[in-house]
Amino acid sequence: MYHKLFTHQRQIDRKSDLYVYFYYHGLSLLRPGGVLCFITSNSWLDVGYGAPLQEFLLKRVRPMYIIDNLKKRSFKQADVNTIIALIQRPENNLQDYTIKFIAFKKPFEEVANAEVIKRIESYNEPVFDVEDFRLYPKTKKDLLLEGSEIEEEGQSLYDNLRYIGNKWGGKYLRAPEIYFKILEKGKGKLVRLGDIAEVRFGIKTGANEFFYLRPIGMTVKDVVEFAEENPNALITVRNGAGWEGKIEAEFLKPVIKSPRELRTIIVRSEDLNNLVFMCHKDKRELEGTKALEYIKWGEGKGYHNRPTCKGRARWWDLGEQEKKAYLWSRIHNDSHRIYECEVYAADTFSVIYPHSIYEKIYEKIGAILNSTTTWLIKELHGRKVLGEGGLSSLGIDLIGIEILNPENITDQIYFFFSKLKQREIYSIFTELGFDPNKPIREQEPNPLPDRKALDDIVFDALGLTEEERKEVYWAVAELVKNRLEKAKSV
Repeated sequence: MYHKLFTHQRQIDRKSDLYVYFYYHGLSLLRPGGVLCFITSNSWLDVGYGAPLQEFLLKRVRPMYIIDNLKKRSFKQADVNTIIALIQRPENNLQDYTIKFIAFKKPFEEVANAEVIKRIESYNEPVFDVEDFRLYPKTKKDLLLEGSEIEEEGQSLYDNLRYIGNKWGGKYLRAPEIYFKILEKGKGKLVRLGDIAEVRFGIKTGANEFFYLRPIGMTVKDVVEFAEENPNALITVRNGAGWEGKIEAEFLKPVIKSPRELRTIIVRSEDLNNLVFMCHKDKRELEGTKALEYIKWGEGKGYHNRPTCKGRARWWDLGEQEKKAYLWSRIHNDSHRIYECEVYAADTFSVIYPHSIYEKIYEKIGAILNSTTTWLIKELHGRKVLGEGGLSSLGIDLIGIEILNPENITDQIYFFFSKLKQREIYSIFTELGFDPNKPIREQEPNPLPDRKALDDIVFDALGLTEEERKEVYWAVAELVKNRLEKAKSV
């Protein structure tokens, strides 16, 4: 329907939530000059399937306001965060116009009045320090250019660039002023994570209750040691379906399934609870083994007919995978840990493999990923769609995250990272020395010594002043606090 009415030929992404279709349908019912006011999930502002909708709105209609509330959720029953969009169907296609991204700092019932609306109308520049709201105006042309893929330097909108989407919510509704200062000072020093590393999903088994097992009567670390001494040693294990039996140690590998298993940045076998059935042999090679008996048990339960398993040449073979990597948990709450890992990881993590040219400075990447600057940028690139307060980050979100180029960092960071990764990483508030029960900006940042030492190396490379360094700490603590408090607001 919408492509007939608006001469727009791009298909709606099949991954889209249902509400996306109602944007197109609602706009199709407007007469020229009419305005649609729509309250929906905020996910389209920051996720992949939102890109076609963003492009459509920019090129075919006129988004006037995108409104969020940082203080209070709109619906108690729905575990999603929402925004309000006001979109006009113009009488003629507009070459350029300004969209105002507004995030209220108080509940709507306290700020929904004519005086506040007049003030919003009066601002044409970014505003961060007004008591009732923050505002970021962006032009159509700027948004199109920022969200387009530029293959050659000097390309412009008139070159029919491919629009790939942008983080409207993270950048323009939530990003503090210091974020834009970091981008400004970091020109030539920052890189996209996707430019220096490959980001993949963790293991997708297709049958977790078959592939993941727990050892009985011993620890995961014990199993690793048994496998090194005698790969044929039989290990008693139990799977998620209740099966219990013995499998050869060589087919049982340590795996991290949840960040709750870990106490430090380093993934250690003594902290793990689970094994993964990892077998790359065919049935003929497995003749006479307990592993073959287990595979046949799985076939008796129908696991081989599940879509993901059925798509493999050998349904039980999860394939060869590199294990040395950094792990980024797909859900974050009030702490930030990017794990240094040399075991298999489940799909509850995104797995970051730095390119081989960075092998000699591999740990610099880990140090930068665990810095508070990256913590700040994570809050803006993540999907703030979980009503219970969690921040979701998928692989596609990580690719565009701006981090300091590891080649711009001094070797001194190795020492401080080695100290940081040996200890437990605490909540943002403990790490940065804030009391979450008090207003953040009424407190002086007091980060833990090893964190401050690591952060200072990153700050030095970016050229941040002392006051700007404090702004980073205040900003990231406020972002986390606001996210968690909003989840409890209804």
